[in-house]
Amino acid sequence: MLRTANPAEAYRRVDFDARVAGSSGLDLVRLCLADVDAALGQALWANANGRDDIRRNGLARAQSGLGALRLGVDRTNPVGPALLTLYEAMSATVTACRFRFDTEAISRVRADLRDIAAAMRG
Repeated sequence: MLRTANPAEAYRRVDFDARVAGSSGLDLVRLCLADVDAALGQALWANANGRDDIRRNGLARAQSGLGALRLGVDRTNPVGPALLTLYEAMSATVTACRFRFDTEAISRVRADLRDIAAAMRG
């Protein structure tokens, strides 16, 4: 029997996979930052609109993206340890919000992600 799929999620996943396949290392980091930001935005929207299922999915997607970002950190780079600390703190915040959602904490994580993305753009 086929599983009922969310068409929007299926298209988002195909789009994401296509972008990953055609990206370089730096582009992958940017893509991952944007995807985590979008997932957290989805969680914020879902929380405001009483959609616990969507909030859980958004937080889980954000958690996966933060894990990917941590795995991709070059530990020999001078900023590597600081990035790891920051990503781990973000991940801990997202984990805590899976049990007790905190709009302000998620908004701070999004702001930090955007700061990192802006620094990467120069």
